Amino acid sequence: MTEDQFSQPVLDLLAEVRQRFTGEVKVRVSDESSGYLRHDQAQQVLNPDGSLAILVNDATDVDYTVSHELLHLLMVMQGYPQIYFNLTTNDEALDQQLMATATDLYNAVCHVVVVSEQHKHGLLTDTVKRQYLKGILDVVTPEDPKKADRLLVFRAVSLLDALVFYQGETEFFDDLFTQRYTVAYAAAKQLYQVVSAKPITSPFALRRTVVNLFRAFDQWLESAGLPVAHHDQFTTLAGVFSDRQSRLEVRQVFDVFHSELTTKGSNERAYIGLGKNDQQNTFVVTPPKNEKDSAAYFKELYALSVQELMEKINMAFTLR
Repeated sequence: MTEDQFSQPVLDLLAEVRQRFTGEVKVRVSDESSGYLRHDQAQQVLNPDGSLAILVNDATDVDYTVSHELLHLLMVMQGYPQIYFNLTTNDEALDQQLMATATDLYNAVCHVVVVSEQHKHGLLTDTVKRQYLKGILDVVTPEDPKKADRLLVFRAVSLLDALVFYQGETEFFDDLFTQRYTVAYAAAKQLYQVVSAKPITSPFALRRTVVNLFRAFDQWLESAGLPVAHHDQFTTLAGVFSDRQSRLEVRQVFDVFHSELTTKGSNERAYIGLGKNDQQNTFVVTPPKNEKDSAAYFKELYALSVQELMEKINMAFTLR
């Protein structure tokens, strides 16, 4: 499929991305088609020459899949906060699990914005809704009440994303999911209440919802007898500050504490900047090892304005 076969709404989104992006943006579509829709059927690749490629590996509904990727890109360009993984537990398997769940939860919140825009553009057809449901049923296997459920978290976050996709309209699948995913579906509905509690119409609103969802996810894990994720510490979520907050001293906005986690790559001791209002990891720093130098480092850090610190450590942030 070539670009001239995209629908007009998708061409308009592509034109907007190209206008905002500094390099060339290419879209390549595979000839393969599974007959169902999943959010892993495309990927974005930043090439060494600065161009960006959107690679669609399933052509079941190209308009839906391409628009999904373009809207994610536009959210980045519009200053919606991203997540980063700067820390390690020094257990690679555990790190992978934590990164996967944080990404899935974060994306579920982002999809509130993406789905709303797709709906406005007429891209969520009845056919798309059926193909999406088929994707859930093909990939998310039923629970077996006779066995310990090692896939409970995967099922719960997948069904949460489904609730976001269908914008909470459960009549389409409610009985089926209740029967097929009894425990996970109940958890997903509980988490969806957090996601849908307030409108997500700005970077600040998205960040607030992600923070609340991370917290609710830990509460659910604990209630299910599972280890909590602590994404408030493990996952760095870029800050969204008012003009006034950006000019305040770091000591007025953040608590910086020594974490048991270490920095990825260098494996040095990590200090995490937790927002005083939400206790969410907003940045990570590594002070000098020498005690005297470390004390001077923190004295300088706390005296900086929030904006000065973010710029000094090259940490992304958004002004609202």
